Amino acid sequence: MEKEEQGKNHLVLIVEDDQFINTAYSSKFKHEGITAEIATDGEAALARLGDAGKKLPSLILLDIMLPKKNGFEVLETVKGDPRMKKIPVLILSNLSQDADRVRGMELGASEYIVKSEQKIESLVTKVKRYLSEEKSSGELA
Repeated sequence: MEKEEQGKNHLVLIVEDDQFINTAYSSKFKHEGITAEIATDGEAALARLGDAGKKLPSLILLDIMLPKKNGFEVLETVKGDPRMKKIPVLILSNLSQDADRVRGMELGASEYIVKSEQKIESLVTKVKRYLSEEKSSGELA
């Protein structure tokens, strides 16, 4: 019951082009009672976020190396949109250069996580923390 309550009414948008990672994250979030949707490229992510008929996500997991539009472009668009600017964005990338990390944080990411340094269980814990902070702050719809 507790798992269901933590993720209830929350949506996580996973923006990742690696099918294996998408399957792993989706399965783990589903097991934890968190609804997840997937976009496999930057343009698909922005189209999903711009769809007025769909609920905005409570959190975005964003890869940087994406087809069509890279993660930095997606992040800049999200943080420049008044409807979305308060959505926490966790960059999840294989790029571990300090310059990439700095750029991501300057563009408004909540965290910059290097995939190889993060176990999926730890990522789920972080996501739950952000979702519970959102619920307690009441800032997002």
